[in-house]
Amino acid sequence: MTPSDTSSANTMDTTGKHILFFDGDCLFCQKTAQILYRWDNTQTTYFTSLQGETASMLPPTWRNTTDTKGRASGNAVLIESCGQSNELRWRGANATLRALYLTRGPLAIFWIFYFLPSFLKNTVYDFIARNRHRLGGNKSCPLPKQRFRDRLLP
Repeated sequence: MTPSDTSSANTMDTTGKHILFFDGDCLFCQKTAQILYRWDNTQTTYFTSLQGETASMLPPTWRNTTDTKGRASGNAVLIESCGQSNELRWRGANATLRALYLTRGPLAIFWIFYFLPSFLKNTVYDFIARNRHRLGGNKSCPLPKQRFRDRLLP
């Protein structure tokens, strides 16, 4: 299944766009996606949860939101230039940093952290990922605005 083949009310052609997959059960992850949406000057990034229909295009191991010990672990996935010959797939810290870069807004400056050694950026990313449910709080997530929902994939 490709993102443009989905049969929900949110059907849209995402060819050449970017798709950021996040843990839909995590309030911190949902809030982060909404922040990225607000700062996305290019309006080319679409968002979907790792638990949604669109995630079926990813290998099963990429959809895990827990580690081998059952602890929460981050597994953000970004597909850049979806369906194009130059399509790139990013995971974890690199997916988050690349998504920030692709906003072409003030948050793009964080791309500089991509050049840090992997063990450093992955350590920070893994710490945040393991604690993301606490960082998001126990409140329910407010319903996103319609403009953001228009860029949500099933």
